[in-house]
Amino acid sequence: MADPRMFQLEDYSQMERWGNARDVKPPPINLLSDTGLIVDDVAVGFLYITNSDLGIIEGYLTNPEADKFDRHKALNGITLELIEMAKDAGCKLLKCDTKLNEIVTRAKDFGFVELGQYKTFVKEL
Repeated sequence: MADPRMFQLEDYSQMERWGNARDVKPPPINLLSDTGLIVDDVAVGFLYITNSDLGIIEGYLTNPEADKFDRHKALNGITLELIEMAKDAGCKLLKCDTKLNEIVTRAKDFGFVELGQYKTFVKEL
């Protein structure tokens, strides 16, 4: 399997296909971070750099038709690289919100500390 590479706008069609297959809507392309990694035909994830020492890992999505082991390996590779990118960008704290057990397990495996359960709210402007 290929190593993660930088996400490009033309990769969005893969995300849309994966989202449709999973019955989830990927974030609109204009809300995606410029810092994203993808393993073609397998998985994608993004790092949002804030104007503080906080970074946010977000936007994980996998191709449900890809092999389960390949998805696991790709998400691990993407996560490791996003963590390194956050360190290189000067982030001192990295945050991830999820409701998916697979991401909860991965976050704990990578040393993230669970702060509890919250409700997430958004408002379109």
